[in-house]
Amino acid sequence: MTILRALLFAVIAGAIGASFAALALALARTAALHAAHTAARDALTAAPVLVQAAVAARIADGANPLASIPPIDRCTAIGSTPCALRSTTSVALQPGGSASVLQNNALIAEARIAVSLRAVVTDEAGRLSTIATRTALLRTFAMPPYATYEGDEESGGLAPGLAPGTLIDVLYRNVQSGASIPGNVWSTPQIAPSNASVPWPQ
Repeated sequence: MTILRALLFAVIAGAIGASFAALALALARTAALHAAHTAARDALTAAPVLVQAAVAARIADGANPLASIPPIDRCTAIGSTPCALRSTTSVALQPGGSASVLQNNALIAEARIAVSLRAVVTDEAGRLSTIATRTALLRTFAMPPYATYEGDEESGGLAPGLAPGTLIDVLYRNVQSGASIPGNVWSTPQIAPSNASVPWPQ
């Protein structure tokens, strides 16, 4: 009887130990997956700002803003491991966004660029942890600031928290009369130098 009880206790203890081990493994996997998701989110949050800077620099230099951009690498430290998770975000640029509210003046030359982002997160051993995607929108101009981040494509190009409307508001002043009027969407003929002797109507 004593031997049977000892065997029974050993079996029960083994089962309990196996359960705790399985629970610990499940918790570790959950924590790892959460860390991977956080790394992907952080990568997709940082990428549009880096892409914006690259596109603005290209426009300022007269280069093609739609030229390919190398993948963006980012490391996430966990504990004492400096690069426990590596995020590699690929970038694809293409014309996009609504053209109904663009500043079509030749000096502004406003346009939209859709930025497709795909973040792949791997662990220290190079094993795939998670994949996440995002599509952001940039507004581009022929003059400073050359490019601005306007939010995700789903937002219609409006940065979160901003009131509707992404136009540049300007003030037009008549050089002869001194009168002024506000405006936003404006075309080249309205502000281009002219030899006409009569100023715009008041």
